[in-house]
Formats: sequence, C-alpha cells, structure tokens
Amino acid sequence: MHALEWIATIAATYAAVALWLALMIEAVRRRRVWDVIALLAALGAGFALLLTIPLAQPVRQLAAAAPVFLCSAVLHLAANRRARDWREVTRRRRQVRQAALHLVLATGAVTFSLPFIWLVSTSLKPDARLMVVPPEWIPQPVLWHNYARALQFLPPETKHGVMYLWNTVYVSMMAIVGTVLAASMVAYSFARLRWPGRDIIFVVLLATMMLPGAVTMIPVFLIYKSLGWVDTLRPLWVPAFFGGAFNIFLLRQFFMTIPRDLEDAAKIDGCSFLGIYWRIMLPLIKPALAAVVIMSFMGSWNDFMGPLIYISSPERMTLAYALQLYQSAHSAEYNLLMAAATMVVVPVVLLFFFTQRYFIQGVTLTGIKG
Repeated sequence: MHALEWIATIAATYAAVALWLALMIEAVRRRRVWDVIALLAALGAGFALLLTIPLAQPVRQLAAAAPVFLCSAVLHLAANRRARDWREVTRRRRQVRQAALHLVLATGAVTFSLPFIWLVSTSLKPDARLMVVPPEWIPQPVLWHNYARALQFLPPETKHGVMYLWNTVYVSMMAIVGTVLAASMVAYSFARLRWPGRDIIFVVLLATMMLPGAVTMIPVFLIYKSLGWVDTLRPLWVPAFFGGAFNIFLLRQFFMTIPRDLEDAAKIDGCSFLGIYWRIMLPLIKPALAAVVIMSFMGSWNDFMGPLIYISSPERMTLAYALQLYQSAHSAEYNLLMAAATMVVVPVVLLFFFTQRYFIQGVTLTGIKG
C-alpha cells in the first residue's frame, strides 16, 4: 500500500510540474505578467508547504504539489476558455504533453548520469572523505593528483599504462577498419548483386546472431592456438575483417534504400561493381557507417572477455583487462580505482557525446525506403 501511495504521489507531482512548466513557457512567450506572478506564487506556496507542513511522506509531498496543480489547472482552463479557435486548444494540450514527456526524459537522463557523476566525484576525493554520511557529491578538497597516483601504481614495464593505452587504441582502430570494410562489402553484395543462394545465405547469416558467444568460444580458441596467435593481439582484431551479422544487416538495409537509378547511371558511364561500391554507395551511407564505427569502437575499447582468454603477457594487455587487475590489487583504495576507471571511460563518453547525432541518424534511417 505504501508503494502505491508513493507511485500516486510521484505521478501527481509530475503532472503538476509538467502543467506548470507548459503554462510558464506560454505565459513568458505571450508576456502575461499576472500569469507568471500567479505561477511563481503557487510554486513558492508548494515549496513552503513541503518545508513546513507537519506531515509524513508521501502525504507532505502530495500536499506541496496540490497548490501548484490547482493554480496551473485553473489558468489552463481559463486560457482554453479565452481561446478563439480549436487549434489553439489543441496546441495547448500538445504543449502540456511535450512538457510532461521532456520532464520524464530529463529525470531519466539525470538518473542515468548519477553513476558517472559519482565516479568522477569519488576519483577527486581524499581518503578520509570517501565514506562520509551523507555522501558528498562535490569533493572538498578536490585532489587532481589522484589521477597521477593511480598511474604510478601501474607496472613500470608497461610505462605506467602507456602500453595498455596503445594496445587498446591499436586493437580499436584495426577493428574499426576491418568492420567497416568487411561489413560494407558483404552488405553491398547482399543488397545489390544477384548470385545463386544469396537470400538463403543471408538467412543463415542472420541465424548466427542467435548463437551465444559461449558456444563458439572453445572452437575459436583452438583455431587461434593452432595458428600460434595466443598471447598476441591478433585474436582481438582479426575477426573484425570477417564482418559481423548485425553490422552486415544494418548496412544492407541502408544500401537497399538507395535508388537504383544512381547505380544504373554509373554502369552506363562504365563504372565497375567495385567502383560503384567505393565511389557511389559508400559516400551515401555515411550515417550508417558512422553508427558502425561507433559501435565497433565501443565494443573493442570495452572488450574484457577477449583479452582475458587470449592475453597473458602484461605488455599486451588492454585497458579493460588492466583495469580488472588494478581493481584486484587496489580494491580498498576507491579514489584511485575510480580515477583509473574514469580515465578508461572518458574517451568512450566523449566519442558518443560528439557523435551521437550520427549514431542515432544511422540507426533510425535504416530500413526507410527511398
């Protein structure tokens, strides 16, 4: 019963705040001073009740949301009555729904950002402030030298982590090149070329996505052992040059959206299939290629199982594997462990932050007929 009360209270609070935001935006845009004053007064009354009313939660929160919701509802109904056109009423309702949706999305974004914020905050704290209650989100003092201390504990033969970084960058770059070349060529063949058994082989390719990695782990290891590739970086990037079922499927769907008129025009000009693929098709699927590059980089950068199986020499380890070993050796020094984890995570976060537009565009446009 208590859980239902909290759910109802949170829903009512979200409704009140969403309606308040929609009306505040409308009042500011239309320069309605009295509406702004009334909304601010309702919000102030809500905060006053939240801080002073002698009731237990969640009743106190519900009581605080009541004046905000009532004032907003009254102003909303009054605005609908003043509206001269049904389009105005529809626009207001759409604005309220958008405010509610953005409020939920903002809450989700903040919630999913908290672990990363806590990671960075802990990495900058002194040892004495790690376990304080209540927890400190802003470290006092800020110790930037925790990052230098974290690197000092790494083995000297790895140049204090430089070799880990080089191995990871090398594997990631080779995996990106292999994935883009192999997946795009195979996808082009499935989408544009006609050859016997094409559709059957494509179905078999998609069926491989249902195979768990644990099923092929031992056979693949035995193959690499027979080739003498164990304790080398080759098992981490060579498979990328054989493509991947998901990447091939993604690029194939994108290739199929390109009009055949462009391909026919290139054939009339004497362009070969390889020339059409390289000069015509690849420049037209840049959003999908960007999505493949981002996913390939993130998968290679964060790969832990591959180095765990194939790598045994410290000078050939990648960052993900080295971070696990660092955790085993310094599990009690949380600030240094979080500093090391932050240095590993930040490149992936920055990459996705600056390229998320291309990633989302590449995924959402897949399958749309041109």
